[in-house]
Amino acid sequence: MDYMEPPDNPGTFGTEFNYSVWTAGTTVTLCNVPWYSDYRDVVGFDTDADLDRYLSDRSGPSITLSNMTYARPGDPIRINVPFNNAYTYNYLRVHNDKMPVGGQGRTFYYFISDVRYLAPNTTELVVQLDVWQTFIRTIELGNSYVQRGHIGIANSNQMNDYGRRYLALPEGMDTGSELQITNYWSEGIANNDWGSEDSFDVLVVSTVSLENSGGTIDDPVLRTAKGSGFEGLPNGCSLYIMDQGGFSGLMSDLSELPWISQGIIGVYAVPPVIAKTINDRYDLHEINPDWHITSDKIYLIVSGGDVARETLTLQKNWRDSARANIPDRYRHLSKFLIYPYCVVELTTHSGNPLLLKPESIASDDLESMLLIHIAPPNPRAVMYPLYYNASGYTKAVVDEDGQVINDHAEFLDSTTGIFNMPTFSMVNNSYMSYMASNAHSIAYQHSQADWAQQRALTGNQVEFNQASQNMALQNQLNNMNVGAMRARTELANTTGGYRAITGAVGSVAGGIMGGTPGTVASGVSSAAMSGVNHAIDVNHRNQTLGIESSLANRTTAAQVQNSAYMRDTNKEYADFVAKGDYEQAIASINAKVQDAKMIQPTTSGQMGGDAFNLVYYGWRLDAKVKMVQSGAMETIGEYWLRYGYLINRFMQPPQNLKVMKRFSYWKMLETYITSSYCPESFKQAIRGILEKGVTVWNNPDDIGMIDIGDNEPIERAWY
Repeated sequence: MDYMEPPDNPGTFGTEFNYSVWTAGTTVTLCNVPWYSDYRDVVGFDTDADLDRYLSDRSGPSITLSNMTYARPGDPIRINVPFNNAYTYNYLRVHNDKMPVGGQGRTFYYFISDVRYLAPNTTELVVQLDVWQTFIRTIELGNSYVQRGHIGIANSNQMNDYGRRYLALPEGMDTGSELQITNYWSEGIANNDWGSEDSFDVLVVSTVSLENSGGTIDDPVLRTAKGSGFEGLPNGCSLYIMDQGGFSGLMSDLSELPWISQGIIGVYAVPPVIAKTINDRYDLHEINPDWHITSDKIYLIVSGGDVARETLTLQKNWRDSARANIPDRYRHLSKFLIYPYCVVELTTHSGNPLLLKPESIASDDLESMLLIHIAPPNPRAVMYPLYYNASGYTKAVVDEDGQVINDHAEFLDSTTGIFNMPTFSMVNNSYMSYMASNAHSIAYQHSQADWAQQRALTGNQVEFNQASQNMALQNQLNNMNVGAMRARTELANTTGGYRAITGAVGSVAGGIMGGTPGTVASGVSSAAMSGVNHAIDVNHRNQTLGIESSLANRTTAAQVQNSAYMRDTNKEYADFVAKGDYEQAIASINAKVQDAKMIQPTTSGQMGGDAFNLVYYGWRLDAKVKMVQSGAMETIGEYWLRYGYLINRFMQPPQNLKVMKRFSYWKMLETYITSSYCPESFKQAIRGILEKGVTVWNNPDDIGMIDIGDNEPIERAWY
């Protein structure tokens, strides 16, 4: 900018030409200009010559004063111009190239406030000095406090520190009722597409070891889990990780081994860790026990390091992508990428969205750290935005692979995630479990029933044999008695026979000895009678023997028959009872077994958590860029196009006040003028213009004529 130096020789004669005294020889030129005396709009001519050139091209009548004229504020001046010519102009240029003597001529500029008719060739003008155009090029602006202006738009450093340094000032403007989504990015964590690499895995927590043979239902084997130390957490249970195919096979296998499955106390759906590189952080051992008949793999988690981490890059250079969705008219207004005009939302659609101020995302890329913690009791996946609220003075902590451990920003104080992972149950066959649990006791009960039957039947047989022996003894005793009776009868008969013989011999001998025939005959007759009597006695005894023997035999036979009946009926009844007792015992055992079939199947673990998102959309981290709605954007954008951004800082403004190619708005709270060649009142006037707010136009013909959006910034590191 050219500055007017004070004249070397201000002159010493008469009254000098100045803004309030127009000496003789002063040239007054009427002009029309598009700026106004309210100083809302001014024109930033770089030199007086530029201004004079502009006015010359648009000048009207020009007169030279022959007499001195006073141009005191508020007092009218008279010019020899007809009223009809004068009232069509609003501006005066007053110049006297002869004053001061020996110095450079000075020009003053005035607004015509009023035009009054005095005479046909005399018109009265009320004028007001245009302080801005007269003196602005003679002053220097110092370090001033700028409240608002286009310098914020033209500042090439405005996005330093991602806008936090210069743009994160609240404007207090209405942003509308709700922001609208302009960009949408998504990064998958897990889905329920069985067999895909991103399908969720299943974590099984068991109090029973799944690594050993479970035996059979008749001879079950149960071994207690050996525990684990996963993610630095001690756990008495064993942890098993598998994909969905492995879990399907496990359920199929354990359906026949409920005495093992009943030891499973937790089944969790967890993000996929087997198929991804982050499984390197886990100590996984593949197992395939004898009872595992499927071909799918099951992994045993023995131990592991820290929580698995994975960087999710949602969008590279996300601000460029977001800016592309701003209408062309406002795309250069970077403040639309600052809160509250723009918000980045990170969400897993689980009711815990994370709202981020764009200027606080201290990174070109929109990234989030995924932390996967799957060890019981509360597995979860946590996401936090990387470098949110981080400053340039902090340095992230990384591991040996360059993976961020702690970004020294908001870290875990600003998180979203999946905090309620679904849990599933595992069905146990209670009948098989009962049979396996009572396999040995049922076998014992069967053995006990068999022994009771055998003992009863053996006792029955012993009683039968004893009764048979008693019957045989009774027959033997009866036969012995009958034999004795027969022997006694035979002895009596023999004895009687001997006695009959001896009697007969005696009778005959007596007759012979008597010597008489009669005696002999009588003797013979007595002998005969003895034989007859003997025969009668023998017959009697024989008949008596037969009767007694028959009676004894029939009595014994009846007793033996009765004993046989009692023996047989007792054995039959005892055998029936023993058989019935055995059948009842077996029926009791079988009834318990049959009843066990009706026992409701039990479950291992519990059903819970939130599976809706996993089923409907999958576990995903979505990023939404939300900006003010189109109506609010137009309202705010037009305001910024016209008046620039809120600045609120001290700075050294450019001396020509031009930061845009068409017009530049300035509003200061404190204006410092460090050098000037004008009275204090005019300095204060210029300060007042700047502190009131003024638009400095590069081309006066643009005032009120151009689209305010057609105003590109002159980008420089203004502050």
